[in-house]
Amino acid sequence: MQQSQFGSIPLEDPNLYLSVFLEVCDILMINGASSYAICLRLFPFFLRDKVRAWLHFLPLGSITTWAELTKVFLAKFFLPSKTASLRNQISSFAQWDNESLYEAWERFKDLLRLCPHYCLQKWMVIQTFNNGVTQPVRSMIDVAAGGTLISKTEGEGYNLIEEIT
Repeated sequence: MQQSQFGSIPLEDPNLYLSVFLEVCDILMINGASSYAICLRLFPFFLRDKVRAWLHFLPLGSITTWAELTKVFLAKFFLPSKTASLRNQISSFAQWDNESLYEAWERFKDLLRLCPHYCLQKWMVIQTFNNGVTQPVRSMIDVAAGGTLISKTEGEGYNLIEEIT
C-alpha cells in the first residue's frame, strides 16, 4: 500500500493517482456499500506526509461524497499553472505536420485526460478538435460525415471521429 500512496512530490500526477486509486477501489466489494463510499473511507490510507495531514485537518463534515473529495483534492494538488497550461494546449490545439488523423485525435484526447476538471462540453471538444486539424484532414472528416462535421450532433460527431481514426 505504501507504494500507492500520494505525497504530492513534483512528478506525481494527481489525476493519474485518482484513476489508479479508483481501479483499486473497484476490486473491493462490501455488502451494502457503494464503490464511492468505499473509496471515501479508504482514501486517507493511500496518502502520505503533508497530503494526509491536509486531509485530516479539513473541517469535520466538509467532505461527504467522493465527488466533493476529488474536487477539493484536485483543487489543492493540481496546480493552477498546470491547469492553465493544459487549458491553453487544449484550446489552441493544432495538428502537427505529418501527424495522422489518428495520432492527432489520440494526442488531443490525452490532453483532455490530463485535465479532466477542464469540463469541456462534448460539442466544444469536437469543435476545438475540428478547428485544429489541417484543411485536408477537415475535408476528409466532412466527407466521412456526409456533409460537415459541425452539422452533426455532439454524439454523432464524436463517434464519427472515433470510427474513422
